[in-house]
Amino acid sequence: MFRKFPLSTKTLITVSLVGSALAVAPNAAAQPEPSPAQSARPVHDVAVAGGPSGGAAQQLADRLGRSHTAGVYLDRVQRRFVVTVTDAKSAAAVKDAGAIPRRVTYGTAHLESIKNRLDTHFRTPGTMWGVDVPSNRVVVRADSTVSRRDVAALKRYLAPFGKAAEVIRISGRTERTAGAINGGDYIENGVVSCSYGFTVRKKSDPNYKAILTAGHCTNTSGTDWRKSDGSYIGYTTGHNVADGNDFGLIRAYNGSVTYYGNVEAKDGAAQDISYSRDSRLYESVCASGYRSKFDCNLVGMKNQTINYSDGMTVTGMDVAGICRNHGDSGGPLFDGDAALGLLSGSNDSACYSYYQPVNEALAWYGMEVF
Repeated sequence: MFRKFPLSTKTLITVSLVGSALAVAPNAAAQPEPSPAQSARPVHDVAVAGGPSGGAAQQLADRLGRSHTAGVYLDRVQRRFVVTVTDAKSAAAVKDAGAIPRRVTYGTAHLESIKNRLDTHFRTPGTMWGVDVPSNRVVVRADSTVSRRDVAALKRYLAPFGKAAEVIRISGRTERTAGAINGGDYIENGVVSCSYGFTVRKKSDPNYKAILTAGHCTNTSGTDWRKSDGSYIGYTTGHNVADGNDFGLIRAYNGSVTYYGNVEAKDGAAQDISYSRDSRLYESVCASGYRSKFDCNLVGMKNQTINYSDGMTVTGMDVAGICRNHGDSGGPLFDGDAALGLLSGSNDSACYSYYQPVNEALAWYGMEVF
């Protein structure tokens, strides 16, 4: 399972956002923690020493096809992207393109079919599963609340898939991170306190501004939102907690408040957000939130299914090794000036945090960051 990395960038901030610690997947080479300067540097993609960028490497994998590759990840030691391949012809194509080929046993089609079967047949609270690209298998992580009986049932179900799937135990509880109302710098609606995610605007009307946060925050009876000093900031206009999603929208509706297109970064500095994209496996990312404040680490898993202890299930989540807590829900995940995700929940003991990819939310509402 993930090997945790110590964090050296723990700092305090003053607004509603999120952040904390990460790790590396099974059998993957240890990845060094980036320096605070690297983590804070605005970039438009993962910096690589050679070969194709993350986007180009993913396009290469897409061309190979789901039976010939199991995905892409960043080798942080060589600072180049690795494309997993299942045959010699694909390995040669990857090498010719300047990326690093790595032979594996199972392709994406096979591994995703196992994950899809789990999605269909199980909703065990306290579990998370998905394709672990570097270890080339589907990994089910069961937290301390999952009974031995449920773990045994998962193992029996996966046994026919052999080395393509495994169940491991992790500590802590897998839960959503909205919190009860209390003091501090947050946004609240009289029912829950959460964290401010990204300021966004309509593509068709740039004067129409709104706030993205977690859907389980806006899917409550309270519709009017305020910040920590009691100032009114807007009202709920939407939430999507169906089909595995977790994002919501608050209309920014107070002429006396300036809704900046930035997030809180190191030492309370404002980090401008200018565009959005999908995260890259093993890239360094940062997060911010009113409870856990600012912190940085790596994206360790993508496209994971999370079964929260209260019964809610989310799918397609990015997982970062950043410790989060109640009240951090909705806070932003970012890399430099790129918006990446919104916090859905966490397992604070295991230092996993679960992020809704932001592009899906932006597309749903016809919005953009700025």
